[in-house]
Amino acid sequence: MNQAKSDRPQARRAKRQESGTVPKANPGASASPTLPAARPEICSRRIGRFQRALIVDDDDGLRRALARLVRSWGATVIEATTVADGKRKLLSERPDLLIADVRLPDGSGREVVAAASKLAAPPLLAAMSGLASASEAFALAHCGVRIYLTKPFAQQELIEAIEVFLASDERREPSGVSGLSMAESLARFETRYHVTEREMALVGLVMAGVPRSRCPTLLNVSENTCKTMTRRLLSRCGARNVADIPRLVLLGEPGC
Repeated sequence: MNQAKSDRPQARRAKRQESGTVPKANPGASASPTLPAARPEICSRRIGRFQRALIVDDDDGLRRALARLVRSWGATVIEATTVADGKRKLLSERPDLLIADVRLPDGSGREVVAAASKLAAPPLLAAMSGLASASEAFALAHCGVRIYLTKPFAQQELIEAIEVFLASDERREPSGVSGLSMAESLARFETRYHVTEREMALVGLVMAGVPRSRCPTLLNVSENTCKTMTRRLLSRCGARNVADIPRLVLLGEPGC
């Protein structure tokens, strides 16, 4: 009887592993997080546009797992473990994709993404955090981060986030680009539509590519409250849906 009870947690964990929600245990490895594999059908040709990717993380296991994933898309991968190393390789390698951990041994990954956002041709910026918060997502959005992932996450989450961004980027009309920085665009949006502080926190999550299912937790509100905030925000700025928000922020106009 006792043996049957002790087997139940292992059985539940095995079931969750099969569904891709938790990393599989590796008896010979450290406690570093791994990435549950993505479904092959999730990837599209669109994601193969990346040629060079810089991954900045001091967690060897996670960094190498990400490197394997990005290489499978056909990209060359450059790895860094510190802010200093990341900024140096950012300038020397000129990647078109940057994936950086927020917390690094010698400082914040925000320094790396901020430096990347100032390049003449900025890469797509993605940030990872084990202690995610709405304020952190908003600060990263100001730096130009378009994908914000909370650890642990699955490969599929990263792929889907990039796919969503690339799809929306393809629909964006180049003639509408304002030339403003992300911080300036957010400030313009806030002023133009008289957006409240709480609503701007939600806008920051949207701009950082946070899945809507995670927004209530990061905003520390109930799901119903988050839905009410979303409806008020959409009504205030005249957007049809949440997908219109990035266009309003970046171009100053709703989608067509």
